[in-house]
Amino acid sequence: MEIIFLIVGIALFGIGFAIVASEVKARRDTHPVEARVIGFSVGKSNNPNLASVHSVAEYVGRDGEKYYVEGTVGSSVPLHAVGQTVTVLTQPNEPTRAVLKSRLSYMLGGVFALLGLFAIGVFWLTFNLNTVSLVMAAVILSGIAMKVRGAWRKEPLSLEAWQAYKQKVLSTRVFTEESKGQIVWADPLRLRSAVEAHRKANRFALPVLLLIGLGLSFGSYYFYQRTERFLQSADHAVGTVIDLRPRDSSDGNDTWSAVVEYRDKRGGSFTFVDSFSSSPPHYHNGQTVRVLYNREVPNDAQIDRGLLNHWLTALFGSMGALFLLMGLHSAQKRYRLR
Repeated sequence: MEIIFLIVGIALFGIGFAIVASEVKARRDTHPVEARVIGFSVGKSNNPNLASVHSVAEYVGRDGEKYYVEGTVGSSVPLHAVGQTVTVLTQPNEPTRAVLKSRLSYMLGGVFALLGLFAIGVFWLTFNLNTVSLVMAAVILSGIAMKVRGAWRKEPLSLEAWQAYKQKVLSTRVFTEESKGQIVWADPLRLRSAVEAHRKANRFALPVLLLIGLGLSFGSYYFYQRTERFLQSADHAVGTVIDLRPRDSSDGNDTWSAVVEYRDKRGGSFTFVDSFSSSPPHYHNGQTVRVLYNREVPNDAQIDRGLLNHWLTALFGSMGALFLLMGLHSAQKRYRLR
């Protein structure tokens, strides 16, 4: 089942990369123009009852005409305040091609990409090439291929039609004085209610997010220090997997840990159970593995996984950074909505 991590990871990384690449492309060869937020729309949904709102900013192009750009990123509460000064990036010769400058697209793309890399890392850590894993991978990939084929259009889109569809879905919308009547403005009462609910929730969410982020960051530092202390006092050896020990899990699906036997530099024989377990097993009987052991306490040993010896540090650190960013973003949004 580890192949699912790979598929999900590649999909998430692809989405994140596409978001960042699209933002980079939209900003290429642009120049900044000062703009002012005049209100909030419901984006391309054309449904004023939907919760997601987009900032709409007014700016003057090089031709002296007024234009209205709609933010590509929507949110349950406004990301800006009415009257707030923002920056719009416009094409010098095409004032209707513009994008509201924001770091949120990069942050959103980065989060997707990091989650994808994490899922790919889990696959790489847990996948073991054997007959069972190959059969499972083939079955899952065949099922996905059939689903994709079933959902595929009987008459595929032409390149021109696909470009037009992508432009409609992904592009930023810019309106002129003549076309601004097409903007579907968000309901002011719903906006006020959403802002008040957000402020109430933020009173609790902000400190909780920051506390969780700090706690995970301290946990990352703790695991880093513990791993470094072990590595500094560790010697290398070659071990052999002599058994697979089952470990009960809460969902009833057992996982398996390798039982490894090795000899230290003094010739003593020692056995330990690897702390990592997976299903199907990541190792097999008779497999040779690299071992790290405490030269003072040889029973304190683990399988040497190279950079992945710090996987707990990376896991807690990335999660801590994510929660801290969420907390700081909530604090910034709370300040703007005052």
